[in-house]
Amino acid sequence: MTQHNYFTLTFMIRKARMSRSGEAPIFARLTISGQRAEFNINRSVDPDNWNAAKGLSKGKSKRDLELNKYLDSIRVRISEIHTMLVKEEEVINPNVIKQHFLGNAEGPKMLVEVFNYVNDQHKERFDRGDICDGTYLRWKRCAEYLSEFLQKREGREDVPIKKLTSGMIDDFEHFLRVNKGNSNNTAIRYVRFLKKVTRVALANKWLEEDPFIDKHYSRTTTNRGFLTEDEVKRIMALDFTELPRLDQVRDTFIFCCFTGLAFADISTLTRDFIIEDANGELWIRKPRQKTGEISTIPLLDIPHKLIKKYENHPTVVAKGVVLPVISNQRMNSYLAEIETLAKIKKHLTTHLARHTFATMSLRNHVPIESISKMLGHSDIQTTQIYAKMLDEAVSEDMQKMRSKFDGLEVPITPIKEKPTDFVREPLKKRGRPKKISV
Repeated sequence: MTQHNYFTLTFMIRKARMSRSGEAPIFARLTISGQRAEFNINRSVDPDNWNAAKGLSKGKSKRDLELNKYLDSIRVRISEIHTMLVKEEEVINPNVIKQHFLGNAEGPKMLVEVFNYVNDQHKERFDRGDICDGTYLRWKRCAEYLSEFLQKREGREDVPIKKLTSGMIDDFEHFLRVNKGNSNNTAIRYVRFLKKVTRVALANKWLEEDPFIDKHYSRTTTNRGFLTEDEVKRIMALDFTELPRLDQVRDTFIFCCFTGLAFADISTLTRDFIIEDANGELWIRKPRQKTGEISTIPLLDIPHKLIKKYENHPTVVAKGVVLPVISNQRMNSYLAEIETLAKIKKHLTTHLARHTFATMSLRNHVPIESISKMLGHSDIQTTQIYAKMLDEAVSEDMQKMRSKFDGLEVPITPIKEKPTDFVREPLKKRGRPKKISV
């Protein structure tokens, strides 16, 4: 403990404020490094019974003995507060200790507490429709993982946010990968959530130093799956007349394959988002739930027929939506049955349908700028990820050139003689020019 952390506590009476009963109020005085703070302990004593040197009552009555016990309890409590402030590395001065004793001091901001404060803001954005439920649920899950990590590492579910160190962040990332089995991209997403929380703490002066300084995280490029046109046709050809639940899920999946809408967007797609232009063509113009970017998609014949199919469905009529979309969890469960029946060795999800739309568009020579606008991407580089997946499509496109030129007889004559090695002549030595005598 350094010298400036020492404190003294003394008790004194104020005779100038004596009550009508002749007793003087007792005040406590805290002194640290020349700074003082005083407060009334709400007790009084007969001045004749007060020992100013010891700060105690020298009376022998039961009331005087109880007063002395209370003064001792104050000394113990002040010492506990001081020890706590030293341990937490808080600012220590008489006023801080006084406020803690009186119960007026605000405790240190806790890490999970601040995380939940940010989550409350995300809940408000979710209620307004600014973010989708998937984003909000990931933030909530990250807070739960953080509490579980702190319980494992620190033995408690929350710690002061100023205790967040670079090493703790590394341990949290390790916990996500090993204990929660998160992939690299998922673990990095959660760590970046924590980084955003520290930005809020720094802005509000709850955190003095940024523990993320010199920390950099790289996402791995994922191999996004997609269906071929043949696989899409096989799913469309399945007869689900006797299985209406699978028929409904299959139709929703196919609708996404031909529109590129994500689950959050197809589940909130209403007729208000379907616009007819001056030429009589139908378009879907809808802001994405995830980013707010407008997706502009021409409504092809297949999704148009699906809209007609379900226009009188009770859910469609009651909610004013285009399709009767069930929950994402149930839908992915039913899609697993469909992939088995269609004999497709790919994991069908609603997001796979979105990837399929992008790749089918590229394979049918739709410009990547148009695909980016249909998918509602804010950055065309996001769309260019799909272009890297089409080696097979490039090979098929080159087949036309192969059929035209492969096997074509070309008069290429062989070399008659075996080429000899070329040997360069050595350069002549250079010297000083000879002097010409006159």
